[in-house]
Amino acid sequence: MTDDFQHALLQVAKAMDGLSRAFEHRMAELSATGESEEQVREVRKAIQAVKDSGAIYLTWANHYAKRVSGQGDQEGEDDLAEDDLSDNP
Repeated sequence: MTDDFQHALLQVAKAMDGLSRAFEHRMAELSATGESEEQVREVRKAIQAVKDSGAIYLTWANHYAKRVSGQGDQEGEDDLAEDDLSDNP
């Protein structure tokens, strides 16, 4: 993978981490000010959703960055095959 890709992926990872921290800070504020447990739960769900979607995004971005840099597996040999991501068991 090229340095440009590595640098860009690192920036995205840091930004996603910062966003998660902002949500966590907001959750702490809500808890401290006595907001409803439902609101706190909603922020907790948001934190998990952001972390999960960020991880998925970064996994695919890393995969394609390697692939276009000539370091990924050839077609049919991907570690991220569509079959692995389907909802069907």
